[in-house]
Amino acid sequence: MSGEWIPAARERLLSLRVSGAGWGYREGAAVSVEPSVLATLGLLSSAADVADVTDAVEATAGEVAAWIAGVQDDEGAVGVGPHMLRPTWPTPLALWLWAALDALPEARKKAADYLIARESKTLPRNEVFGHDTSIVGWPWNGGTMAWVEPTAQTVIGLRRAGVAHARIEDAVALLEDRAIASGGWNYGNTTVFGTELRPNPGPTGLALLALKVAGSDGGPAVDSGAAYLEKVLPSVRSGMSLGWGLLGLGAWGRRPTDADAWLAEAVARAPERPTEAFELAFLLLAGGSRAAVVAGSA
Repeated sequence: MSGEWIPAARERLLSLRVSGAGWGYREGAAVSVEPSVLATLGLLSSAADVADVTDAVEATAGEVAAWIAGVQDDEGAVGVGPHMLRPTWPTPLALWLWAALDALPEARKKAADYLIARESKTLPRNEVFGHDTSIVGWPWNGGTMAWVEPTAQTVIGLRRAGVAHARIEDAVALLEDRAIASGGWNYGNTTVFGTELRPNPGPTGLALLALKVAGSDGGPAVDSGAAYLEKVLPSVRSGMSLGWGLLGLGAWGRRPTDADAWLAEAVARAPERPTEAFELAFLLLAGGSRAAVVAGSA
């Protein structure tokens, strides 16, 4: 891993931060929890790849973590940002960051307790969906069905915070059940009315990462999901899809040898996208030499 692109990408990402807070999804947009968490994790992941930045990274990360704690409500939930306190799907991301920093123990406990108590809606198994709709996971919004991404993010957040709970075992079962037979994951469905849906690299990488962090021994879902990513990632340059994809493959010891070149290409294209900071956050998180440590898959 050469990472020659990392210093310039870090400098650009830092330049897009709103002083005293974090990042928005795009320049000029409201500062929000998700891009702020991911950007900070990206800085932590790549800190060792740039000389003499440790103190600056710790100071920035501490400020962002404190800003996010200011968004947390009395129940322990964290909304999209101060401008939108509901829905609360960013809570596991906030927990992930606080745990990675070993900071704000009271906020971490409240967030973990909130997540453990939050359940998705379930349905009896039926002929419409090819997956088991009776397994409890985590939804994007309260009172709705479980989806791959919020379930995977919650597993990572809870495990990074050192939580062991039966809900995590249920989440592993849900993720394995939601794997598409031909390989990979999409946002939550496998087949609908007998038709297999297409996988996507982002949810696939995130599911693989969550399974590893949860302590899964692997199996057919992991093998077929990794094979899918190895096939599609050479042509993927979206920061989110490439970032999650590489984190997922790396968690299982299957990081491609050309990964750094793909990341460098994606960084070069990032200024063309209105979501530049969001792009750079994922790329630095996946490309930093401390990625596995920050993600909890080491």
